[in-house]
Amino acid sequence: MDRVRTTEPLTPLAYRPKDAATMLGLSRSTIYQLIADGHLPARKVGATTVIRHSDLEALLDAAPFSVATEAARQAGGGGAK
Repeated sequence: MDRVRTTEPLTPLAYRPKDAATMLGLSRSTIYQLIADGHLPARKVGATTVIRHSDLEALLDAAPFSVATEAARQAGGGGAK
């Protein structure tokens, strides 16, 4: 009998700036500006610039909430942490 493996897709360890931009819905130039401003750490592996998945998560975690989300939170609507 053949075994069927069910595994969850692997999360990449790092992304190229173009892929990071796609993941966040931002432009590639915005990603490079975040790197230049020191808001998003990037590393060089050979000639390739890469951004760790965890650094993208940290960027999102540090971003302010939208006005609507903040208003809902203050009104006791719960929502995001």
